Amino acid sequence: MITIRFEKQKNQIQLIVKGHAEFDVYGKDLVCGAVSSIVIGGLNNLQEVSDNYDIKIEKGYVEVNSKKNTIVSEHDSIVFETILVQLKTIEAKFPKNVKIEIKEYL
Repeated sequence: MITIRFEKQKNQIQLIVKGHAEFDVYGKDLVCGAVSSIVIGGLNNLQEVSDNYDIKIEKGYVEVNSKKNTIVSEHDSIVFETILVQLKTIEAKFPKNVKIEIKEYL
């Protein structure tokens, strides 16, 4: 199962995506491919306009943390919201393969 955790507290953001969907064999798993495309595409967009995030990408693992004293721009908020809406769509269709946890604090 792919687990996705998104936390936002004031101007601190963390996104962690880890695991394998196990919908099909490695390399042919459409659910994993979809999740990877959404996450990496969104992160590419963030990196094009700022360097406000530390991004770690490994096989089966992505972690994004906003750097200290980062102010989350409107653009960045839209990118993260778009990533989450798309991932929620996949979670709704494949609940045995994708689990999302979202925590937002004021």
